[in-house]
Amino acid sequence: MDSIQIPVRLHVLKYLQSHLGAHYFLSESDHFGLLLFQLLRRPLKDARRDDILTRYTGQFTVNFGSYDPDKYGLGKLTGKTCYQFNNFVHELVRAELHAWVDMATDHGNPVTFAIEQFMKRYKFEESDIAFDTLLKSWQRFAADRKLKKQRAPHLTPTKQLKQLEKTLLRIPVPTPAGMSSAASMAL
Repeated sequence: MDSIQIPVRLHVLKYLQSHLGAHYFLSESDHFGLLLFQLLRRPLKDARRDDILTRYTGQFTVNFGSYDPDKYGLGKLTGKTCYQFNNFVHELVRAELHAWVDMATDHGNPVTFAIEQFMKRYKFEESDIAFDTLLKSWQRFAADRKLKKQRAPHLTPTKQLKQLEKTLLRIPVPTPAGMSSAASMAL
């Protein structure tokens, strides 16, 4: 067994081929290789994910190269393994999309134009991943980032104590009725 075919979603396949080429040689020096080593060494089993092997239509070829599967304990692919690998790469696609659109909008381009350019960069088609999916991902990211900026800063107990002390010092000291302010100061 010199290579293995990993079932992936079509946009994941195009992203991987853009970054790694059509045939990837397993390596421990990049994040894809490290993840594949861990997933293939201890294949996870989950009956709910077994249909993924037939549902994902793309096939990404991973050549083992100098790594002997028996020597390194590389097992078979399971549905859960493919699911986790696809989710990992999909999150990389999303992170890159957000950075791409963020940079494009900083330069004055509209969001829709930036997403179209991102899709063109990776040759994504509407059948691979829908434009609306990418747009919704960007909108959620932008809304979440806006909410994070509006949240109050986290206060440590020391900061809370100092803030309380400042608030209490601003409150005037109450004086008893009938006493002058000079007499109350003497007490």
